[in-house]
Amino acid sequence: MSGLSILSLRSSGTSTCTLPTPLVPIPTEPIAGSKDFYHVNVIVSGALAIFSTLVVLALIWRHATNMSRPREQLYIIRICLLLPIFAIVLWVAVYIPWTYVYLYSIVIFCEPMTLTCFFLFICETLAAPVSTTPTPSPSSPPSRRSVFLSPLVTRARQLNVPLTDGSVFNVFRRSWFGVAQGIPVAWAVAIASIASEAKGVYCLTAHDAHHAHIFLIVFKTVSTFTALISVLRTTLPVRAEVKKHRAMTKLWAFKALIFFQTAQDFIFGIISSKAPRSLTDSKTISQVDFITGLPSLVVEIELVFFALFFHYAYSVSMYQLSDEQKRAGEKYAGYGWRLIYKVFDIRDVFALIGFAFRIRQEVEQHEMEAKGRSDRVRAGSSSTQDSTERKSPNEEMTEMSVLGQST
Repeated sequence: MSGLSILSLRSSGTSTCTLPTPLVPIPTEPIAGSKDFYHVNVIVSGALAIFSTLVVLALIWRHATNMSRPREQLYIIRICLLLPIFAIVLWVAVYIPWTYVYLYSIVIFCEPMTLTCFFLFICETLAAPVSTTPTPSPSSPPSRRSVFLSPLVTRARQLNVPLTDGSVFNVFRRSWFGVAQGIPVAWAVAIASIASEAKGVYCLTAHDAHHAHIFLIVFKTVSTFTALISVLRTTLPVRAEVKKHRAMTKLWAFKALIFFQTAQDFIFGIISSKAPRSLTDSKTISQVDFITGLPSLVVEIELVFFALFFHYAYSVSMYQLSDEQKRAGEKYAGYGWRLIYKVFDIRDVFALIGFAFRIRQEVEQHEMEAKGRSDRVRAGSSSTQDSTERKSPNEEMTEMSVLGQST
């Protein structure tokens, strides 16, 4: 049936993992000519990975060469990079099964980073000056605090309440923590997955207290859905303000990708542990193929559709300058090779995590600065009005001479 008998089984405590170790391709009966499922899967998954990667790289190139709103488009490029990472990592895991857990930790590592970038993209679009054309703003870009607080400011303006009002502030703070927790939790899960796999206590098919897989997959699933819901709670109330950015389309495209991927992890994990051996280990498909190869193939197929849809959801058309704008002297931001550094410079992502612990102080500081600016504007307008009402010395002398002549 399969070559499991020649491979050792992993044991932990009183429970034994049914997966062979190491995870290596197990010969099965051919399904296409002389090729078995493993070799067919390697070819098909590889072709799908190449296609989806090239499609997304074309979109990234278009944004890189039409960068009229650099801060927004850098987040778009980071989001789009998740698809090639998925495609390449999963194909290598199909080709070299024993690397599956180690490489899949890269996906776990990158998912919350990308979700955080989408959240920051929403913040950036809300903080950017409102305009009907994608022209670069002549004013200085908003500060990091203004960008981070833009969803709260927008929502408070909609409801005509102060920023510290509980109806908006508490929701904003909970949503911010919901997004910020994603990165530390996912990174901890990724590191724990690598460590437990190295010690032989991970086991992809085990769902008992003796192996780490069930605990880590639950932590990852809960954390991911918490972050997704937090982004949704932030975006939906301000969807009218970001409508011209197709923010909701971008959100659902990205949300569907993460949702399908997370749900499939959970479903395949349950099936692999509960399904009869005749399903997971047959003459044409081995247990290793079912555990690592089949889920990867499903994701590779999905990535093709997402790669094509991303060209619509994250279209570059709204960032392209018109001929009139070009004649007016407006140009794209030409970063050249520096763009690579800017894409991978994720200090803003880490700043988001730190910001979660000082939200109230930042809001109070923001209100104080806004009040100070308002007072200065009122003082300036008042002094201007007084100067227009007050007569100059020349005007007074002229008026006195006219009065003297009349007398």
